Amino acid sequence: MKLSIATVGLAHPFEVGYDDAENLLNQTAKTLEEAGVICENVGVIMHDLDTVKQAAAVLKTKDVDLLMICIATWSEDHHLLDLLSYIDKPVILRAYPARETGSLCCAHQIGAVFTDIGKTYEFVYGDADSRESAEETKKIATAYSLKTVMSRTRVGAIGGRVKGMTEIAYDEFAIKQKLGARVVNIDEKEMTEKVNAMTDAEAEKLLEEKKAILAPCKISSSKEAMLESIKYYSAMKALAEEYDLEALSVKCYTTYMGKICLGYSLLSEEGIVGSCEGDVTNALTMKLMYELSGKPINNTDLLYLDESENSILFAHCGSSGFSIAEGEIDLCPVRLAETGVCTKFLVKPGKVTAVNICGHGDTFRLSAMVGDAIPCGMEFPGNPVKIKFEKSIFDINKEIMANGIGHHWMVAYGDYMEELKYFCKINNILMYEI
Repeated sequence: MKLSIATVGLAHPFEVGYDDAENLLNQTAKTLEEAGVICENVGVIMHDLDTVKQAAAVLKTKDVDLLMICIATWSEDHHLLDLLSYIDKPVILRAYPARETGSLCCAHQIGAVFTDIGKTYEFVYGDADSRESAEETKKIATAYSLKTVMSRTRVGAIGGRVKGMTEIAYDEFAIKQKLGARVVNIDEKEMTEKVNAMTDAEAEKLLEEKKAILAPCKISSSKEAMLESIKYYSAMKALAEEYDLEALSVKCYTTYMGKICLGYSLLSEEGIVGSCEGDVTNALTMKLMYELSGKPINNTDLLYLDESENSILFAHCGSSGFSIAEGEIDLCPVRLAETGVCTKFLVKPGKVTAVNICGHGDTFRLSAMVGDAIPCGMEFPGNPVKIKFEKSIFDINKEIMANGIGHHWMVAYGDYMEELKYFCKINNILMYEI
């Protein structure tokens, strides 16, 4: 995911610090670049209508998600009102420590004006070369870039949802309003027709093409199951290309149980996420976390509390990406049905964020918790991950029940709590930090 931001200066020629405004602007942009943010430095210090128009003309040529106003001195606040009349972008007000420039009080002044006109904004304070301020900006930029990405995301709902899981019934209006994504409803026949149209010879050829990723795996499933599973992979990939999808959700339980798991694992390595049991909302949760982490997401249920080490076991049947595996990968029949091909393996240890999104309308809510994935055995046949928390696991369990949080948790490598907070804030999503 590309993090893009534009910087423009604001200063008053009469104020102390005006002569240093360009240096502040350039140093701020440089520090952001060093922190990994693509910074489009407009190079203009706004101080009258002509410079505002000059800045606006440059900004119209930039494809950025966020605008940072680098406030070098106290300035007349109407310059920003004029700028926003030409190009209305989300704004960060950036102030700098100094006694005589009036940078901070100007930021406060503009913040009051923005509040009264209903313009939301973010605020960052610190020296131009402050890495801490740059990292804070990066987290804000991540949330806004994520909003852009999600607004262009299309998720395929193949066959609807599993019966008996009313909790995962998806609200297309809330999904569009809160996440920006669009649900593409697809009849499961479109998938099965593609499966049936593919010959065994074509499936054999496709398996050979996937040899590099499949060869190191142990194969416990039958040849017939492997051929069938690769056909489902091909069908889902074809649907993703046909409908321009970046996320999939198949009503797998119980008809397609074990048939789509291998396909999900392969697709996840290609940047297309797939959620189990027709849970469309959590397919989008996977997409959200994939953009943050850049790695396959582990689709899990919360299963067991281990008091002895204050950990929680999360797991599902086995459809996660190969690149998060620790050790041997077993391509084997799915549990319970004992058919198909699952990718069964233990996952890598490390810092992780577990996220659930559920709800409808005003109850649409995101819940997140951060912990450490620790070594564990195959305590549940699939892709089990045992997460150790600092907070009491029993308190965590009580919070989940008290707030009506669902049972599907998408686990991503890394700590993204702050980015998720910003994302929920700007999208008006209720958030529970567990």
